[in-house]
Amino acid sequence: MSETALGFLGIMTGRSHGNPPIAEPEFCTRLCRAAPLYDLQVIVFHPYGVASDGRTVSGYTWEDGQWKSVCTSAPDVLYNRCLITSPQEKRAASSALAALSRSLPWSRGIPDKWGVYEILRRSRRTAGLLPETRLYKDTGELGTMLAEREQGVFLKPRAGSHGKRTLHAVRLPRSKGGGISLRGRDGVNLPFQHVFGSLDEGLGWVQDFTGSRRYIIQPYLQLTDSCGQPFDVRVLMQKNGHGAWMLTGMAVRLGRPDSLTSNLHGGGTAVAPLPFLLAEYGKSGEELLQELAAAAALLPPLLEEACGRLGELGLDFGLDPAGRIYLLEVNSKPGRTVFRLTGDRRAARLAAENPLRYTRHLLLTSAANTRVFAAGPLRY
Repeated sequence: MSETALGFLGIMTGRSHGNPPIAEPEFCTRLCRAAPLYDLQVIVFHPYGVASDGRTVSGYTWEDGQWKSVCTSAPDVLYNRCLITSPQEKRAASSALAALSRSLPWSRGIPDKWGVYEILRRSRRTAGLLPETRLYKDTGELGTMLAEREQGVFLKPRAGSHGKRTLHAVRLPRSKGGGISLRGRDGVNLPFQHVFGSLDEGLGWVQDFTGSRRYIIQPYLQLTDSCGQPFDVRVLMQKNGHGAWMLTGMAVRLGRPDSLTSNLHGGGTAVAPLPFLLAEYGKSGEELLQELAAAAALLPPLLEEACGRLGELGLDFGLDPAGRIYLLEVNSKPGRTVFRLTGDRRAARLAAENPLRYTRHLLLTSAANTRVFAAGPLRY
């Protein structure tokens, strides 16, 4: 790698099929192509490409319009884009992060869903955005909650993503046998639906489905549009070249009418937010858009205060038929596909280039920020 650039950004990502075999190839390519505009160089690598002593990294870089395999010194700044899906991947990522301890972390991670809930519920400004949330303990508690809630309850893994292994459970009325209806998505994100004639039989199935995984449980919220499609609003918050938070873009994610979630990985799509909100909520649609932007601006500083310095957050908000806003999820490794689907070129460009702008800011201010870099454990 050349020594003339301001600095060297390393993007640690997962394996995938392709050439090169990296996850998010489109995003990584855009980062590499734009890097010279910010006087930066970029290498994309897997955790397995990090030498045990952390001094060298083997991966891929974009040169002369194509990907090339390279082995370089450790990057100045480490941008962790690994999405952990197995214990093996977690161990590999943990080892790589430990070996690259001399590289500045581009961002810290955040806790799981329960940890984020615990942080945000302590603030009066954000507590009102949160659905009632409990730690799922056992099927006895589930049976009690089902008896209290006509619309049922929603279970999701504390550390899950993309809507996988989520479950909506509803107690059937006595006129229909008093059993339980279950629908959700399995471990490979395929939808399923089961109806059990007895409560005990249904709860036994839930016990097998959750297994040893840790879940949270919430009341089921009717977050669908007038056509019955589930939807949420994705807001991407990022730090810019001055190290300040900015709202990069917003998009409405629409799921299939028979789907439990609106995640793109579950077959959903995305549309521009304002036309959708105006169609669904009339004149108040524009006001709701402003309320969503204001809610999104509250969250990054609160999470940074608890977790350490962050670089970007994907915030997913739900809206009920009355226009009440709920925070559904916070993601510290958000995707960018929604902006390509909505045709928002400005947001798509900013989403790809803000990580470079922020990297440049970190490099230019690294001496002053040494104390911040050292704060808090790295999460995956």
